Amino acid sequence: MKIHKRIFKRNDGRDLLLYGHKPHTEKNTVELEVTPASTPHLRWNPSRQEWVTYSAGRTKRTSFPPEEYCPLCPGGNLNFPTEIPFHDFEIAVFPNRWSSFNSHSKEVHIGDLQTKPSSGHCEVVVYSAGHLDTVAEMPLERIVLLTETWIDRYTNLLPRKDIAYVMPFENRGEECGVTLHHPHGQIYCYPFIPPVIEKEVSAFKEENFILSMMQRLEEKYFVYQDDHMIAAVPPFARYAYEIWIMPKKRKAGPWQFTQIEIESFATSFQKVVKGYDSFLQKKCPYIMGLHAAPQLDNDTFHFHVEFYPPLRYGDKPKVLAGSESMAGVFIMDVLPEESATILREHINK
Repeated sequence: MKIHKRIFKRNDGRDLLLYGHKPHTEKNTVELEVTPASTPHLRWNPSRQEWVTYSAGRTKRTSFPPEEYCPLCPGGNLNFPTEIPFHDFEIAVFPNRWSSFNSHSKEVHIGDLQTKPSSGHCEVVVYSAGHLDTVAEMPLERIVLLTETWIDRYTNLLPRKDIAYVMPFENRGEECGVTLHHPHGQIYCYPFIPPVIEKEVSAFKEENFILSMMQRLEEKYFVYQDDHMIAAVPPFARYAYEIWIMPKKRKAGPWQFTQIEIESFATSFQKVVKGYDSFLQKKCPYIMGLHAAPQLDNDTFHFHVEFYPPLRYGDKPKVLAGSESMAGVFIMDVLPEESATILREHINK
């Protein structure tokens, strides 16, 4: 299915991207007032050997507004402009007003502490014009469009010289830090390869562990699968109901998917979210991230999506406490084999 992209130049100079399976031609309404861009910076943590981003402007973000004042809803109310100055849209993407990485980042000097500008880019991806819509209940065509939107952003952002890694992700539920309930995700474009991805890149160079365990996943750990994709609880899961979605053949990223694989991925993605909601009998909180290669032409990395519901077992909350936070060692109460059996039942209802 053909994807249409409209580029609307906003009054603050940022591009608003409107994606759809139909062309978007509507005339815009009133826009938000221009606000100063955030100026984040990076500081090196010598203990953890990793960069930490500081972006003080994020404290000004909109937090838990009533539905009629949601900044991600269509901007049809002239008395309350939103980020999207149109009465309707399918999917909207725009630079984050309170970004942790951007081109406005400045050099800072703090004694002998190692610092550098937090360059890069951050985007918000609004999945739907409907404030109460959920991935579980949207038409499958919208999840296909979302996948195609992610692919377009990867292919446009990865070649930029100020970007080393692109990660689309979603935080769902207040348990995961959400301050806006309108269905949306984000895309962080880092000026360095994040530590978790560095380890994955190194691991895949040694062995494609996903392909090595594929038969085991297909027989014992899957929660949903078809000819192209598998969703499974990894046998080394760190969260009780962790699920990975993986193509059965190695792909560096979703930009290498065929149209059939895009549709298979969208189906798997929606079934996982529906299964989570069925399991908890409510909207299940989770952190979800797309793990793709740092380069478009990478020949070892195996793309996958990771879901982390913050649950210990059942609906009991999982807190990263002493061992996890201080030592980096996860303590599990539920075996992955048990979780796979439980979630498979809900996902394949």
